[in-house]
Amino acid sequence: VTCAQRTTDLPEDFKKELQGLRAEHYALNSRFILGDTDYSESQRNAMPPVSWPLVRTHAGSGRKFLFIGAHAGHIEGRPVAEGRMLLAELLEHATQRKFVYRHSW
Repeated sequence: VTCAQRTTDLPEDFKKELQGLRAEHYALNSRFILGDTDYSESQRNAMPPVSWPLVRTHAGSGRKFLFIGAHAGHIEGRPVAEGRMLLAELLEHATQRKFVYRHSW
């Protein structure tokens, strides 16, 4: 299963809602969630937040895919709590068993 399949399986009205939205990705966000916040200002500044579209297009196939993960902290232009809830919902959708690849060595 590909990342694109995760987007394809979303309801059409929900996919339309996601178009044009951008998420702020911050390398330390996933650590902050776990309570690991002991970073100096220079460490924090060395990894500034970056804005990425929530739905991106694969250059080779042209298929849409969700660009999410624990580094995404909020949705730009939305209240922080609302954006975080949307990201949590998308992450829950994207990590369903049917979308997860496991490999045993």
